[in-house]
Amino acid sequence: MPGIIDAENIHVDKLPAIWSPVQWELTPDEKAQEIEDQATASLLWVADTPEAILRLLLRETAIERVYDAPRDYDPEQQGEWVEELVTFGFERPLELQEVRREMDRTIITYKFSDLGYWEIEITPNKVTIQRV
Repeated sequence: MPGIIDAENIHVDKLPAIWSPVQWELTPDEKAQEIEDQATASLLWVADTPEAILRLLLRETAIERVYDAPRDYDPEQQGEWVEELVTFGFERPLELQEVRREMDRTIITYKFSDLGYWEIEITPNKVTIQRV
């Protein structure tokens, strides 16, 4: 039996996706390897599901070190910004423009820097992604 997508409960918000690697003591070589192995996957994991899907489809998963809190960072929801922690964000910005929740669908619109606007429509039986 095929799965049913629960469009009403897809989490989407404006908080920027960030990630910090393992914080216990490692040798410099272990730490470099750990960061290399985990950074992109871990950042995608904390991103909203629609954003992660769009980034994966467009192959826009490159990351960079983030030294300052990104725009829209919310310390009350995401914790105080600690400059000493190694933190990563996506290289290319993606902005949530709109979330429309209707009876049988959720429609999410993103502005993806120079790649334009992208719309993701999620219904119980289908997900449609298109450039708009």
